[in-house]
Order: sequence, then structure tokens, then C-alpha cells
Amino acid sequence: MSTLSTDLLLHRAGAKSYWRGLTYRDAVLELRVHSRHVAALVRGNDDYAVSLSWDGSLLVGECSCPYGDEGFFCKHCVAVGLVLLEQGTDVPPSDAEDVELRSHLASLNAEALRELLYEHAARDAPLRARIMRATNPSAN
Repeated sequence: MSTLSTDLLLHRAGAKSYWRGLTYRDAVLELRVHSRHVAALVRGNDDYAVSLSWDGSLLVGECSCPYGDEGFFCKHCVAVGLVLLEQGTDVPPSDAEDVELRSHLASLNAEALRELLYEHAARDAPLRARIMRATNPSAN
């Protein structure tokens, strides 16, 4: 498992975004550590939604700022990472049990679950194929 560090943030963002991210630490709002990712709101010219997660050993940062929208690991992602380090917190591993998601799914009724699954499977060919191959345990 990979570990969050200042060196990793510098490597992912590059020197310019890293140093700019240092000045945004106080702008990190609503930081939440979820089962498989970290989400935060970072105040800038607007309020930007930031998410940090692992893809294997690669730290992935997503941000709704213009630079982040282009796929770059931006200063807002750096700021969130630095706040996590200051708190002694890491980005959870990508294979962690997502208790929050399981709990929410358990609270939904069957029709709502079918609709959500249909919406995603209609756009995701591999998911659709998995569903079509699945056997119905109640039919046995």
C-alpha cells in the first residue's frame, strides 16, 4: 500500500502547483475521509470539489477547478493532501471495505436499486455483460 507524503504530492503536482498548494491549506473546507477516498471543498476563486484516492500505488487527485478539469493534479489537491498529512491521516486504500456505501445500498428499496443499476449498466458494457451472465439465486 502506498503512503501519502510531501514528496509524493510534489511528484504528482510538480513544483509550481505544489508550492501554490502550500498557500491553500487554510482554504480546505469540509474535509471528509470516506471508505475509499477523501473528499473536500477548497475555497479559491470559487469553491472547488476535490477528491483524493489511490489507483494501485498512484495517488489520483480530481478537482473541479479549470486546471483539475484538464486532468492535472492541481494546487487544491495538494492543499487537501497537506491538510491530511498535518492531521496524521492518509488516503484510504482503494480496496478498503466501503462500509458507507454498503449501508446506504442496504437502505434503498429494490426498485431504486434496479433503476440505479440499469442507468449504469445501460452505459457500461462490461457491467451489462456481468449482469446478463449473473444467475438468479431465487430462481433455483
